[in-house]
Amino acid sequence: MEKMKGFFRQNLKLILFALCGLLIVAGILIIVLCGAQSDGFLKVMFIIFGIVLELLACSVAFLAIVTGGAESANFFLYDNKKSANISLDELDFAKVDRKMTFVMTNLTENASEVWSKRVIFAENSDVLRENEALVPLVAYKMLYDLAERANESVWESYLSADALVVEDVAAALDLNGDNELGNAFKFLFENAAGSYDRTAKFLADNKKYIQSKMLKYIKNNIEKF
Repeated sequence: MEKMKGFFRQNLKLILFALCGLLIVAGILIIVLCGAQSDGFLKVMFIIFGIVLELLACSVAFLAIVTGGAESANFFLYDNKKSANISLDELDFAKVDRKMTFVMTNLTENASEVWSKRVIFAENSDVLRENEALVPLVAYKMLYDLAERANESVWESYLSADALVVEDVAAALDLNGDNELGNAFKFLFENAAGSYDRTAKFLADNKKYIQSKMLKYIKNNIEKF
């Protein structure tokens, strides 16, 4: 049912113009064929009915032009290949991860900078200031990328991270009510003792949890994107 609704929303303009075309053809056929082959009162009625269909076609065409456009592109749902939004049921983590990778590239020049610079609550972060709903997702993405990366230099950047950056990550997660993950991450950072092994294992063990939290957050707040 959701997919069907999504189809009609995405193709409303096309559907209305198709209906308009059918009404025009039907009106002409009634006037030319039925009206021409009838006499007296019946002929008048056919002609009037045909004219009504033509007027109705004009109304549908006007509706298509004014209100029949496709729905607004949603950041997470918009599919470039289809040039339309997909349904919420079709949204999976792979799509979310690609979109969030795009967000991260607009926040920093390289992945390791997210640990050396405050990007989540930075005053000059236009991306997050324009859409505050992305804030928890950036924090989740930072943790997810750590769990995914085997690159030692990225982990070294984490070990030398600004403590305020880690505080920001925890605060951003708390906006989604996820204070347990944030507190655990803070604890591991503060007790890293020069090694990232414990943090790497913790994030690897919780990778599916992070994925599910990101996907659920987006679906619950899809209208904000």
